[in-house]
Amino acid sequence: MPRRELKSGKQVADWLAEVGASLKSPGNLTLIGSAALLWHARERGIVSDLPEASMDVDPVTDSDEVAMLCYEALIGSEFERTHGWHVNLMPATVLNELPADWQTRATQKQIGKLNLLVPAPADLLVPKLKRNEPRDRVHAEWAKRVGLLG
Repeated sequence: MPRRELKSGKQVADWLAEVGASLKSPGNLTLIGSAALLWHARERGIVSDLPEASMDVDPVTDSDEVAMLCYEALIGSEFERTHGWHVNLMPATVLNELPADWQTRATQKQIGKLNLLVPAPADLLVPKLKRNEPRDRVHAEWAKRVGLLG
């Protein structure tokens, strides 16, 4: 049973720092889902735990080395046993669920050798609200309440 202990932006930032520090060559990662919302909150100095914590981080990458680090943190891994959440590497096609021009609003950040791209909070919510699952609605309400949308 996967644990759901991903609730703070610090957890996401620490993992990204770890990835960026362990890369031998430059790599890229696009972060989506609840972890991306948490990352935005931390970047803006918002300290508020995500209600109904997430069980995973959803990255997209075309870098082999980044992908290997993600695979080492899959569901059931030692990483999950230690951290209480796992990494769920997503195919690039999931980015098609975002609005067509999402990249123009995305935040880009260099973390060690990692080039991070994070879609804007409003864009991240589009696929969540389309799915309309209870947890997705709770995460959207949280994003509004803590001020990520405006």
